[in-house]
Amino acid sequence: MQDGAAQDSCNRAKAMPLRESLYLDLMRSLAALTVVLDHAPTLFNLPSVPRWGHQAVMLFFVLSGYVICHVADTRETTPRTFIVARLARLWSVLVPAMALTVLCDLFGRLFGHNLVAYESVPVNLPLIRVGAVLGFLSESWVSIQPLSNGVVWSLCAEFWYYMLFSAWIFIPPGRTRAVAVTVAVLFSGHKALLLLPIWLMGVALQRSQALRRLGFGANVAVWTAGLLSVGWVLAIRVYNPAIDVMERLVGPWILTQLAQARVFWLDWLFGLAITAHLLGARTVASRLPLEWAARPIRWCAGASFAAYLFHMPLLHLCAAFLPPDQGCLAIALTLVAIALLGPPAERSKRWWRRRLEWVATQLPRPDLAKSPSLSR
Repeated sequence: MQDGAAQDSCNRAKAMPLRESLYLDLMRSLAALTVVLDHAPTLFNLPSVPRWGHQAVMLFFVLSGYVICHVADTRETTPRTFIVARLARLWSVLVPAMALTVLCDLFGRLFGHNLVAYESVPVNLPLIRVGAVLGFLSESWVSIQPLSNGVVWSLCAEFWYYMLFSAWIFIPPGRTRAVAVTVAVLFSGHKALLLLPIWLMGVALQRSQALRRLGFGANVAVWTAGLLSVGWVLAIRVYNPAIDVMERLVGPWILTQLAQARVFWLDWLFGLAITAHLLGARTVASRLPLEWAARPIRWCAGASFAAYLFHMPLLHLCAAFLPPDQGCLAIALTLVAIALLGPPAERSKRWWRRRLEWVATQLPRPDLAKSPSLSR
């Protein structure tokens, strides 16, 4: 093991370049806005708004694998620091999001005059629904809809990706690792496992030394090819016929059980296009003066997690009071609410981290040697 000074020096050497970091933050911000815009037409008459939310979540998965692998290689290099950081990051926004969901759903049902906004939102067993989400179990083989906040499905998948990743890299090969990986797989559920390759694309992109040796021309080429492929998929709406094909192949019941993974094979291809674009972005971003807009980019990226988790109950609440033709107003009000509520939730991450670190110090600390897979 390296001493503290040597480890700090290593971490600084591996720090992500500023412009690449800003580029990833820009992608994260745009993806969050895309998800918000995707869900508004489900409650309001907005026929011209593109429905690219699912594809934006695939971008989130690739970005997550890339960034999580980076922090595991640089800052969070022990099982305790890694898991504490992940839980603090998730619960700091997820807990307020579920509290907001309960409050918005109650207020909208009690005082709203457009109750059609909640016609597909379950009201039974609220404690089980909220508890399953906070325990990251709402997508473990059986889907448990968390009231009006259906988007949290992806967080439950990502949490178990984190657990699989940490079990694999922090636990040396042997029986303990096999048990830990098996437990994480069992809790993940079939939908998360079908989409796991997309998250692993981000990990591979971060870890591969061969990809880092590509020349300028090759990086620009894959950046362009990835961007054009993503644009082509979105423009011609490839997902719609793909879903029809899957329904004919597996039948309506299995298609329903697959839920967000119903065209997982197309998601894999789309994930490859995103990965190619991000691969080339390392070089392309280094030529873009993104630091000029660093402050707004960082702010939007900082609010993106809250935007993702807060927008559905807020949109439902707007739909309970606004007529269907006021979708633009609902989106604006939702974004304003996110701008007000998001920063305090983000700042609570430090509180969560301190509390979780205290809990971790009370637990037995296994003596795990650092896995060789962490070496670069």
